[in-house]
Amino acid sequence: MEKKELTLNEYQEMAMETAIYPQPIIYPTLGLTGEAGEVSEKVKKVLRDNNSVFTEERKEEIAKEVGDVLWYIATLSHDIGYKLGDI
Repeated sequence: MEKKELTLNEYQEMAMETAIYPQPIIYPTLGLTGEAGEVSEKVKKVLRDNNSVFTEERKEEIAKEVGDVLWYIATLSHDIGYKLGDI
């Protein structure tokens, strides 16, 4: 079965189905900074531990964290009243 590519707005709508948190705007902002830090950590560890070689496994780990960043961007955008596609 082939995966359907989502538009940014479709992704945002799906993200909002799982967006259960106590404080709009604040919660996704804090989550965004945390996840962006995790992306940076994974890249840093490639430089330190893997002689700057980005294997497929390392790229996949980074991609998962980038997906988390996107979720927080989508939810934060919603909380401030924007469709992701408009940003």
